[in-house]
Amino acid sequence: MRAPFLASLLCLFLTAPALAQDGAGRRETILRASREFIIPRYEALAKATKDEQEAWSRFCAAPRKEDLAPLKEHYRKAADAWSGIEFVLYGPISTDFRYERMAHWPERKNAIGRGLSNLLARKGTDDLSPDRFAQTSAAVQGLSALERLLFDQEAAAAFTDGTEAATRRCGVATAIAENLAGTSAKVLDEWRRPDGTLAALQTGDDARIEDAATRIATDYIALFEIIEDQKLGAVMGDGTDAVRPTLAEGWRSGRAAHAIAVNLEAADALGRILVDPATDPGVSLTYALRTARGMAESAPASIGEAAADPKTRPNLVLLRDAVHSLRETAQSTVPEALGITLGFNSRDGD
Repeated sequence: MRAPFLASLLCLFLTAPALAQDGAGRRETILRASREFIIPRYEALAKATKDEQEAWSRFCAAPRKEDLAPLKEHYRKAADAWSGIEFVLYGPISTDFRYERMAHWPERKNAIGRGLSNLLARKGTDDLSPDRFAQTSAAVQGLSALERLLFDQEAAAAFTDGTEAATRRCGVATAIAENLAGTSAKVLDEWRRPDGTLAALQTGDDARIEDAATRIATDYIALFEIIEDQKLGAVMGDGTDAVRPTLAEGWRSGRAAHAIAVNLEAADALGRILVDPATDPGVSLTYALRTARGMAESAPASIGEAAADPKTRPNLVLLRDAVHSLRETAQSTVPEALGITLGFNSRDGD
């Protein structure tokens, strides 16, 4: 859960000015966000995780060291697809701990390491069936655990040495990939099916639409808090002597800065739906997004290494400052544009 580091409140007690959307405008915006952003992103995630599952099945049928490279590419595509939608907690992703099952980050108390050690120490495959595997710790069911298995320094030998342990390792990785594909498919189906989330929004009353708008806007703004405080701040520390590189998201696969860039690309796409880009608030939000996104796209792959180097650390400080400015811009533009008032952060569990 991300609540421990998002305990702060987004207390934006804003009154909707004359330019704010009325009920009909808000409904159209939320339906556009659902049709043009949320559902297409889950479609991409479902495809990427299904491709990844099939790649693991092929690999584990005849493991070879040279075939690990394609697996890593499939992982990166699936992780990118998740980074493109991960900040939206509204909808089916928030049920049955699906969000936590997709990716367990930041890791607490070595939950992934302990969980994987327990899994790998077992024998056979009975506990790796979808039903049984779903009963294991959420920490070992998603992308974070799969990254550790795939990008471990000894992964090539561990998967291909022909031992019983290698077979078990392949079984665990395949179970994770199946879980990712299954969860992604369920979330997509529950958005699109005739009695699903989109249908409920299409037929729902103004109160349902306002609730959806409030929750999506809160999720949107919370993304910038996560990037500033956790994806950057927690890793960077207060100086070069306080850097904690292993706190970076995706540090094993070299995706720390890239994941932030994908997050900001997604925020840019959704932001242009939530706030009319032709208005002054929309121009401000777009500028802030593009500024931060450009910095993230040019940042070194390893945030930890860059933060520890006095020559490159200033660039990360500038990126963090740009995200902070973006966060403030989003706080002042998104609720106003939607004509809503935000209170508690939806990730705080309140």
